[in-house]
Amino acid sequence: MLPAVLGLLMAMSACSRAVAGAPSAAPGPTAFPSASPGAGTPATTARARAPALDTDVLADECLLDAAQLGALLDRPVRAEQAVVRRADGTRSTSCYAGAPDGPREPLAAINVYRVRAGTPAEVVRAAGGRALPGLGEAATLLETAAGPTLQVASPQFLVTLLVQGRSPPDDAWRAAARAALARLPP
Repeated sequence: MLPAVLGLLMAMSACSRAVAGAPSAAPGPTAFPSASPGAGTPATTARARAPALDTDVLADECLLDAAQLGALLDRPVRAEQAVVRRADGTRSTSCYAGAPDGPREPLAAINVYRVRAGTPAEVVRAAGGRALPGLGEAATLLETAAGPTLQVASPQFLVTLLVQGRSPPDDAWRAAARAALARLPP
């Protein structure tokens, strides 16, 4: 999965540029864990219980700017909205953070979803993980194959924030969640 994301980021040169490639490494509608880490739930069971989500619900998923993503990652970054067009004609979007220069290596990704059944908070609570109280309607930190992922719910949206290679401290996650929630439409 990481090579596909690396290829995507290497191909991008500007915000909102359409590129060929694979979907983002951030948890998507079929990749949400449904049990807390270590619970012994096979990945196929987690996928079978994945919530029905609508993707690409915002034209720009960069709910955090480069400074806010840099604070989360503890390093300078750039933030870019990417459009991925697949061979089958479908497309998806995601916001990526990467180093400001040098190799286009993904460091973080933001995705925004609508929940088809129930509420975003119900989906977040059902995911398991470690709760971060006081953020939005619900928030949890999950350990995913792609890296630590924050899921935070507003009344209308589910936001995921994936970080690769390191786990930021809770204060950094909280600041990022508050800033992302503040940029969501009502």
